[in-house]
Amino acid sequence: MNIQRTNSKRIRSKQLSATSATEQTPEYDEIFLGLDVHSEHIRVVRQIDGSNPQPAQRLSWEKIQEFIKKQLTLARKVYAVYEAGAFGFQLQRDLQALGATCYVTKPAKLDPEHRRVQTDKTDARELTGKLERYVHGNDRAMVVVRVPTVEQELRRSQARHRKYLHKQLQSVRAHGRGVLLSQGVRQAAAWWKQARWDELAARLPAPIRASLEDCRALIASYEQLRKPVEKNLKASAPTERPRGFGALTFALLIRELLTWERFQNRRQVGSFFGLCGGVSSSGRQHYDLSITKAGSPYLRVLLIELAWRMIYYQPNYKAVQRWAPVFKNPKSHSRQRKRAIVALARQLAVDIWKWQTGKITPEELGWEMNLAA
Repeated sequence: MNIQRTNSKRIRSKQLSATSATEQTPEYDEIFLGLDVHSEHIRVVRQIDGSNPQPAQRLSWEKIQEFIKKQLTLARKVYAVYEAGAFGFQLQRDLQALGATCYVTKPAKLDPEHRRVQTDKTDARELTGKLERYVHGNDRAMVVVRVPTVEQELRRSQARHRKYLHKQLQSVRAHGRGVLLSQGVRQAAAWWKQARWDELAARLPAPIRASLEDCRALIASYEQLRKPVEKNLKASAPTERPRGFGALTFALLIRELLTWERFQNRRQVGSFFGLCGGVSSSGRQHYDLSITKAGSPYLRVLLIELAWRMIYYQPNYKAVQRWAPVFKNPKSHSRQRKRAIVALARQLAVDIWKWQTGKITPEELGWEMNLAA
């Protein structure tokens, strides 16, 4: 009797352990989640393994983490994706911390068949399909955005804050020029400065003068706010840099770029800045188009600015010598100069990448280095 009781206990313990093992083993292999993020809620479409996407669910920001935790108990691997935008990367970090693999993709029009029907539900469903193809090896299914570290994001936010202040300052100045133009004043360069304003104020009606005084106050306020921000950015620039590389421009370039280690080859550098030439080719027909401008417009502006400086401060730079005949020839057409400066900027971006990653030295490029004061 004792032997039978012992055997029955062993059998029951084995059955319980087997049951607990099956409970802990996830039921599915993969779950894909497409997230259409809004300030009040998140639309979620779920696809389990190779099945069709399920109907969209509407979840609050408070419940999304509970939902993800539940999915992690149902599948061995949980993938999620949402579009980059105003919500930043904190959602991605939160989902990664829970154990899910979360991607942030470049925003795109999620209506591939041009049905002219695009809703939160269809957007989430399209994101789910792109995510599933991307995970299974189709790296062209979606463009994944690089997620910065918290430190990198904070450094970049300082550069973007300076950009915001500068943009507001330019806007107020332009508004004042427009008001003066309505009064017949066409030569209004630096109209807000005291010497120029004293000359203009006497010629303006009282209401116009009062509105422009408000604009002058805003300009002074934005200039006062911008100065310490620019001072901190300049101080953060590398002390050793090529002549012509302004401290502010170089600091803004580095902070917006995050890191030069993100690039694996020169093609990636050119495409990131949007300085690669477009192509239209079909059969025997082949046309070279203008640059794609598919990269960051702000970085492209900074790089073009640096390229113009290199012409004057780095005459021994190999890329400058290559295009020197175009810039030195007074008969060169403006279109030729534009093409040349774009080509120089593209080569400059590649050379900066090589220099910053230790692939080449400034001496090999023909750069003159200086130490910032």
